[in-house]
Formats: sequence, C-alpha cells, structure tokens
Amino acid sequence: MKSIKRIVGNMILLVIASCMVVPFVYMVMTSLKVTYTAYNFDFLFSDITFQNYINIFRNHNFMHYFLNSTFIALGGVILNVLFSSLAGFAFAKKDFPGNEKIFFFMIMTLIIPSQVTMIPLYIIMRYLGWINTYYALILPIPTAFGVFLMRQAILNIPNDLIESARIDGCSDIRIFFQIVLPLIKPAIITLSIFTFVGAWNEFLWPLIMTTNDSVRTLTVGISTLNAQYTVNYGLVMAGATLTFLPSFIFYLILQKRFVEGVTLSGIKG
Repeated sequence: MKSIKRIVGNMILLVIASCMVVPFVYMVMTSLKVTYTAYNFDFLFSDITFQNYINIFRNHNFMHYFLNSTFIALGGVILNVLFSSLAGFAFAKKDFPGNEKIFFFMIMTLIIPSQVTMIPLYIIMRYLGWINTYYALILPIPTAFGVFLMRQAILNIPNDLIESARIDGCSDIRIFFQIVLPLIKPAIITLSIFTFVGAWNEFLWPLIMTTNDSVRTLTVGISTLNAQYTVNYGLVMAGATLTFLPSFIFYLILQKRFVEGVTLSGIKG
C-alpha cells in the first residue's frame, strides 16, 4: 500500500515538474530558430541556428543592460544581507522597548503589495533627484522579509555563546561579525538567492524609474527588443533565455545551502 502511494505521489510530482519545465524548453527551442509566429511548435535539427544570439550580442545596448542588471542585483544582495542581518540581530538578541511591536509592524508591511507603494516611492525618488540613478533601483530592494529571515536564523544561536563573548570583552559589532554571521551562512545564502533573483527579474520598478539607457536593466531592455523586432519571436526568446540564465546559474552555485538555510530560519517563530 505504501509503495502504491509512493508511486502515485512520484507520478503527480513528475506531472507538476513537467508542466513547469515545458515553458523553459519551449523558450530555448524557439530561441534556436527563426520564426514569425509564437505558435510554431515544429522543431527540426536543420532549423537550428545561433543567429538570434549573435544578433543580440551585436547589440551594444544588450551588454550595457546586462551589466546594469548585474550591478543592481549584486548591490541589492549586499545591501539586503547587511541591513537585514543587522536588524535581525537587534530584534533577536537585543532587549529594547517595543522590540516585539516594532518587529510585528515591520512584518505587517509584507502584506502590502509593492505596486501600492510605487507612487509614493516614485515621488520620494523624484524629490531626491534620483530618477535614472542606481540609488533608486538598489535602495528599495531590502524588505522586511530579509529581516524576518535573519531574525529567525539568529534566534537559534545560543544566548550563552553571545554572553560568553561579552564576558571576554567583545563588543556587539565584533560579536555580530565574528560569531553571528559565520553561524548563519545558510540563511545568508538563502536571502542572497531570493534577493538576486527578485532584483534580476524586476520589471515594473525599473521601467518606471528609467527613461534612458544609462541605468536601464536587462528586463526592460528585452521589452524594447520585443518592440523593435516584433516579427522574429526567436530573437525575443533568445533574449529571454539570456535573461533567465544568470539567476538560474546563481541558484545552482548556492543551492547546496539553500534548503539548509530555509530549514534553519524556520525552526523558531
């Protein structure tokens, strides 16, 4: 009976996995041919061509968009990990008035859709003169989710370990960098993956904040590529494939610690 349930469960997972993989397979296959319709599912080895990728790399703006997205995503990762871990350490190990209430209200901001805050955030950025700057694209990346993730991970660090470090004369900053951070590496990697993928795939906010190519990201650049070459869907899919690969590779490199970080940060709540 257990074996039958296992087989049925595996079959269901296989079907779900297949449904998720099919769009990516279609994207890659379409990028390797010149097609003038999005509903062309024919795939012949004689039709395979890398001309779409060659055309994209010949477009100088594409590499500029790519470097912009890389800089913004990595900058967002560093900023989010640093400030979220600092705030998480304060909420988890520091006793100050209003600790639980402030943390509660911070977590409540997660239920607010990001689209709701875009208009007031845009007004603030315009007032600061940060339109078409990296500041406007990087600074809004950290969210309360990172603070929650770091706090949950730091809660698992024994208080006795931190108190022993204080007795030895360590300051809070030294405790944070030399004791806390090394013990929450899996959670840091997990947050880094979430942040990088989210920042890399973000479209609406960069579209609002960029009016020229100086700081335009790859996702916004691909939309202009689509408008310029509407007839060749293979070219559009090639751009989508190149946009997808960096975040996928980033995840593959750090995947060993990803599950461990999610488990570690979810033990206490």
